[in-house]
Amino acid sequence: MNIKANNKLGLCLSGGGFRASFYHIGVLAKMAELGILKHVEVISTVSGGSIVGAAYYLLLKELLESKPDTAGDNNEPSLQDSDYVEIVEKLERHFLAAVQKNLRMRTFCNPWKNLKMMLPNYSRSDAIGELYNKYIYSPLINVGNRPIGMTDLIINPKGVPTDTFHPNDTTFGNQSRIHKVPVLVLNATTLNSGHNWCFTATWMGEMPPRNEFFRDMDKKDRYRRVYYKEIESRKEKDFKLGKAVAASAGVPCLFPPLAISNLYLDRRVELVDGGVFDNQGIAGVLCSDSGQLCSDFIVSDASGQSDTTDNPQTSLLKVLMSTTSILTSRVREEMVNSTKNSYTEHVAYMHLTRGLFAKDIEFNNQPLKNKPSPKMKDGIVSCKKEFNVDEDMQRAISKIRTDLDSFTDIEAGCLQANGYQMSESNLLKLPAIYQSKTTLKGQWDFEMYIEKISRKDELIHKHLEVGSNLFFKPVFHLLKSTLSLQQAFTLMLVSLPVLVSLVLMFYGVNYAIQQSFGVNVWQIITDPAVFSQFVSDMALIIYGLMITFAISTVAGKMVKGSGKWMTRIRKIIKSPVSLVGGLAARFLLPVIFSIPILLYLITIDKYLINSIGKVKQRTKSQTEKQKPNIKAKEGVKLVY
Repeated sequence: MNIKANNKLGLCLSGGGFRASFYHIGVLAKMAELGILKHVEVISTVSGGSIVGAAYYLLLKELLESKPDTAGDNNEPSLQDSDYVEIVEKLERHFLAAVQKNLRMRTFCNPWKNLKMMLPNYSRSDAIGELYNKYIYSPLINVGNRPIGMTDLIINPKGVPTDTFHPNDTTFGNQSRIHKVPVLVLNATTLNSGHNWCFTATWMGEMPPRNEFFRDMDKKDRYRRVYYKEIESRKEKDFKLGKAVAASAGVPCLFPPLAISNLYLDRRVELVDGGVFDNQGIAGVLCSDSGQLCSDFIVSDASGQSDTTDNPQTSLLKVLMSTTSILTSRVREEMVNSTKNSYTEHVAYMHLTRGLFAKDIEFNNQPLKNKPSPKMKDGIVSCKKEFNVDEDMQRAISKIRTDLDSFTDIEAGCLQANGYQMSESNLLKLPAIYQSKTTLKGQWDFEMYIEKISRKDELIHKHLEVGSNLFFKPVFHLLKSTLSLQQAFTLMLVSLPVLVSLVLMFYGVNYAIQQSFGVNVWQIITDPAVFSQFVSDMALIIYGLMITFAISTVAGKMVKGSGKWMTRIRKIIKSPVSLVGGLAARFLLPVIFSIPILLYLITIDKYLINSIGKVKQRTKSQTEKQKPNIKAKEGVKLVY
């Protein structure tokens, strides 16, 4: 079905770590079955959405370059809706296998990489970008013995003369195609100006202001976007896909900013997670100057929201974290609300707390009613009634961690099933021109979890509750009683190598410090008298550091704006302990901990994935990897 020239469908995949990635796969699965994926012209992604969005785009590139848009005179097989189902099926299997390598932990396992991180232009963000390429992207597309570059994402559709296709071209563009060639926009945030920084297959940089209002209000410098072919620096000219995704998914504090040097005079661009600016990726589909302004929108939002707190902690760090979360939630609400109000009947919006109720808290110390009040319930359809997911299961799914570690089959399957179930009713609200007459049914590995999240399988619910924790998940599995006696005993056995390595590591470090400096760390920790003496001995050093920092602050004010060489001198004056601190934090500690981390990956983490995190007594049809089998839903014929 041909889409009118003024219709353009944009897909936004939000941030939220691998939680978001798996949720988005469920949404993509439903879009493929409904025949909507072929109409998408812009894919705007953030953080976890960028990780999975780039993988889907590589599979789509292979598909669009292998089959023509329509059947030709030679009866060559053309693109069909079933092709989209098949590539999402492949994405589902491949992405889970890659995530279960535990990419975040693997950034600490290579001592040589840790040493390289002492350099200003290489950090843990660069390292995880290389892991994205190795485990997620390189197996999907063949570009030779090198990492995938951003320009490798350029799609030359089958049947179109080489290098003539452009999405906006009236002759060789999307306007004349049934199966659109979308533009992929990976969104990051630049610390230099606080603006949205985008990576596409042909350019990177900041988008121009969307309208005159933004241009009038925002007076910060704007880093002009640049096409890769115009870049003189060889390193940045061949910008890597993994690096761009790492910038988009560079969660502050978890990963350091990703640097781009030698692009702008006397400036080094520092990029962090795209969610800092817009965690839903909506800004990426609203830019008319880049040809990315869409008329219809699908927003898959797995970012979730922060929990309410009965008695908030008021320490400086806790208040800072809470206020940041409040601000982020506020930006999310305003971005989505503005889009919904501006394009009322043209937005399909799915989010993890959909169908859940909030409670009114009564005043005058009245007892809490553990149910929603009429005001908090008005206009909200129950998740059980709308998309057949139990409320307790939906709440547990919404609280799964937003991390980049290993996800078990249960965690991934429930997230995918949730996105799949929730999205259908929302997608069908879009204009009918985007829906195929025939609905397909894919063979999804996550299908077994649809029934379990519908009826609240108690064991699965406990697994999801454990999945909300960032650390010590094996301990929480024991406390939640999710394990059989055999599993609990085996878990303790496989944990022994890690525990022994930690004990030996601490003994070695303590011995080395004692021999070198005469300081017994164990005694400082366990003996109050020794601890007090240690603090007293350190007082003079701490006082000296305070004086040094005070002097460095004055020096920084004096030489501000004096050029890059004075800036470097100021940094040396300002950070007399930066070398020692950096050596310890960025090299010594990661190298020391690399051994127990590696042991963790091959023992505890592997057992969590291969045994604890799988549904027991799976049938043969569920465990065997079968060739994709596309079949029509009951009562519907396949027509091509």
